[in-house]
Order: sequence, then structure tokens, then C-alpha cells
Amino acid sequence: KTEINGQGAHCAVHMTPSIRTRLALSSPTCACIPSQQRLHAKYVASILKEAAAHLKRLPNLNQASTALSKQITICGDLHGKLEDLLVVFHKNGLPSAENPYVFNGDFVDRGKKGLEVLLLLLSCLLIFPDGVYLNRGNHEDHIMNARWLPLGTVVNNKVLVVHGGISNITDLEWVRSLDRHKYVSLLRPPVTESSAPGAELIDKMEWKQVFDILWSDPQGIEGCVANTLRGAGTYFGPDVTEQFLKKHKLLYLVRSHECKPGGYELTHGNKVITIFSASNYYELGSNKGAYVKLVGPQLAPHFVQFTTAASRAKRLTFRQRVGLVESSAIRELSGKILASKEQLLEEFKKHDPENTGLITVTQWCTALETRTGLSIPWRMLREKLVNMDAASGKVEYASTFQEHIPGKRASEATVAETLYRNKSSLEAIFRIIDKDNSGYITMEEFSDACALLEEHLQNPLSPEQLVDICSSMDINKDGSVDLNEFLETFRLVDMGQGGGGGDDGDDSSPGEETPK
Repeated sequence: KTEINGQGAHCAVHMTPSIRTRLALSSPTCACIPSQQRLHAKYVASILKEAAAHLKRLPNLNQASTALSKQITICGDLHGKLEDLLVVFHKNGLPSAENPYVFNGDFVDRGKKGLEVLLLLLSCLLIFPDGVYLNRGNHEDHIMNARWLPLGTVVNNKVLVVHGGISNITDLEWVRSLDRHKYVSLLRPPVTESSAPGAELIDKMEWKQVFDILWSDPQGIEGCVANTLRGAGTYFGPDVTEQFLKKHKLLYLVRSHECKPGGYELTHGNKVITIFSASNYYELGSNKGAYVKLVGPQLAPHFVQFTTAASRAKRLTFRQRVGLVESSAIRELSGKILASKEQLLEEFKKHDPENTGLITVTQWCTALETRTGLSIPWRMLREKLVNMDAASGKVEYASTFQEHIPGKRASEATVAETLYRNKSSLEAIFRIIDKDNSGYITMEEFSDACALLEEHLQNPLSPEQLVDICSSMDINKDGSVDLNEFLETFRLVDMGQGGGGGDDGDDSSPGEETPK
């Protein structure tokens, strides 16, 4: 499309007329495409065919340079939200060699416009191959991915951009040399065809290089452990990041994979940047989207925030926003529970030999954690997920699988609301509980504090409940709770305030770039 960005004429001469036509139809000026202008299936097939051929020729790690452009823009998860992609192009300009982009995976799923997002990105890639870099995300898997996409991008040999993160065994030379096309789905470890001694181990270690890049998340504490919440990848600490960056002579790491209230987050001493570009991801008003521009010879990050449908989102109170996120998360959690219904029922009935339909809260929590593999505070969530028998205080376990989640009583504030009102006092509370000023809360200290609270509670906690709550705070399972673990347990980000500066405009106003 020769008029795009004033740049298209000299680039488009190398493309077929059909590709130029396709990009014209995919232009951001056509956000609401009438039915008579929808893309014909033969053009869709042509885009996919040409893009597949192009992507297969690319290396495992894209090599991006800002020698010409002096800057590069990185977008995080889009998840089929076409409106967000169009807002980014509106604010930041269309891709070109002078305005390059890295799209960091998870283009599809969740949103309703996954096909449109993918076709628009592929069209841009074909017309501006030096201005668009596409990384594979964990949602680009199996049939969706067809093994095309590169695994990451290195900018100026200084910054690594991957979807998830790293682990303590991530090796970029190994990543560069492996055959990514054989990993159709990373959720299934490969079965080697070789009978040579150690072949299977080598194959699985190679698979883990890709697996960890797409699925991992940063953690606040040091070390590298299995990511039990996702059931895939790792949690990597600041020490792992430091060692990795030093080994590969990099400045910092940019990743996506996690929704952030402000659209981005800096961790590990600003050495790990999380960028998430799908606004209103859970519900309207739940989060902002953002992208980051790396500028100048040192690739200094500048963040731009945005929100589609901002005028409607701004009318929501903070409690309403919290409630939207909470209800959406509960619905998704309920889906995971229903997927394990048969196994859970079997586990519940082991604790109910007399077939009363009732089990203790601890038995219910243990069964859910065992069968779903999710280590989350089930006890705190029980009023959202299951009905309780008022007479015995036990769980009516059959109600775990009901379609409609029980609502809270009108007089009962959500856990999130209660904690938010007291968030400024959490550190002071920690100091009070930590009687010996050791910097750690022991089980004994926690029990003593709860004993004081019980004087003001209508329903005192049982000893087993105390153990369960304290154990859920003990993230690294060392037998005590430090300040970071205590705060992380009650962490709640005010979605009314962004993580740093940036633009809070709607989808028609240009954004302001805020250096960090």
C-alpha cells in the first residue's frame, strides 16, 4: 500500500499485487470493516503460505539492529485484541525499517480477533521484513504455531527479547543451533528416535531450552525452581538473571507472558522488563496495555501506556475493577476445576467413607491442590468456589462443580478490598508479629498473633487453619515467613495508578513516552 507511512512505495515493489491489496484491507484505518470488504479466503491462504515460507528461513533468534532507526518498539501479549494493536499503530506509527517492531508472542487466544491480529502482523512482516520481528509465545503452540516462529530476538547484541524468560540452564548458543521446527507442542516432552546412549536425555535438555524461554516467570527470591502455578517453565530469581546477562554480555531482558495492571513492570534491579500489550485483559478496566521503545545507543527503555474504551473504564471505581479481575479469575479457576472433576470426586470420596457429602476444609483444599497441581490459597477462596454446611462447618464438596459461583454476602467485603484498605499498614503488622525482630515470622509467632485476633473474631481459626495459612505465606518453604513473602501474600496493585509514567489516553489520542 504505497501511501502507508510515506514509506510503502519503495518497499512494496518487491511484493505481489495481492499482498499490497491485503495490507490495504488490513490497514488500521479499517478498524470496522464492512462485510463487502472482508478478506477473501484465497488471500488469507496466500498470506499464510508466503509468511510460512519466510518465517521458516529465519534463525531461531532474530538479530535486530537500531543502526538505521535509532530505536525499536517492543509489544507484549496481544491475545487476539485487534483494538489494542490498532491503538499501538495509531500512537507509534506503522512498522518500517525506520520504525521497527518486535512482537513478543501470544498474538492469539482469549480475544475475539486472533485471526485478524495474526494476518495484520504477517502482512506487515511480508512488506517490511526488516521492520517486523515476530517471537513465538507459549500460546503459539501445536496447530496454531506450525513450528514457524523464531524463539526470540536480540537487539544490537545487548538486549534479549523472549516471551517467558530464562532458567539456570538457558544457553543462547544452544538455542541458536537447535532445530525449532521439531517442537510442534512444548507441552509434551519429545520422544527421541535415536537408540544411542544418552540420546533421550540430550533431546529433553534441548526441549527444555525452548520450554523455559516460552513459559518462565521472574521471582523476587534467588534461585530457579519449577513453576508450579503454570505447571510449565521455571521461576527464576535475580541471581539467575545476573549470571545469564553476564555470561552473554547483555544489558537486560525483555519478556511478556504476565498481565500487569499498568501494562509493564520492572524487576530484578530493572534488569528484567515485563511488557503486556492487551488492555482490559480480564474485564473492562482491569488493566492498561503498554509498549516499550528502546532508544539510543544504550537502548534506554521508554514506556507508553494505553487503554482501549478508556472513557468507560475510567467510570469504574477501584473496588469495581478489583471485583472484575477477581470474578474473571474465579471463572477461569472454575474451568480448571471442572476439567479435573472425575479425579476430584474420587479424591473427595476417599475422605467421605459414609457418603455424607461433607468433608473438612483441609481435606477439600488438599484434594484440590493435589489434583489440579495449583498451589494457591484454596482456603481463602472457598467461599467463592463451594458451599459450606452451616451446622458442621464442613464443605459440601459436590457444590465444587456447580456452574454458578456463589456470590458473597452483601455485608461481606472481599479479601482484596479488606487488604487494600490496610495495605499501608502491612509492614507495621509484620513488625508487630515478628516479636524477636529477627526479620522472620515463625509459626509460633503467627499463632500468638492469631490468638490475639481471635478475641475480636466471630469465628476463631482452628489450629489446622493457622498452619494452612502460615504455610501458604511461606513461599520458599523454609519454615518461616520473611517480609517479602508476607507482602507478596497480600500484594495488590492499585489499578488506578500505572507502574511509572506514560499515556492514559483513549484509543484516539497520541501517547506520551515516559523514560524509566
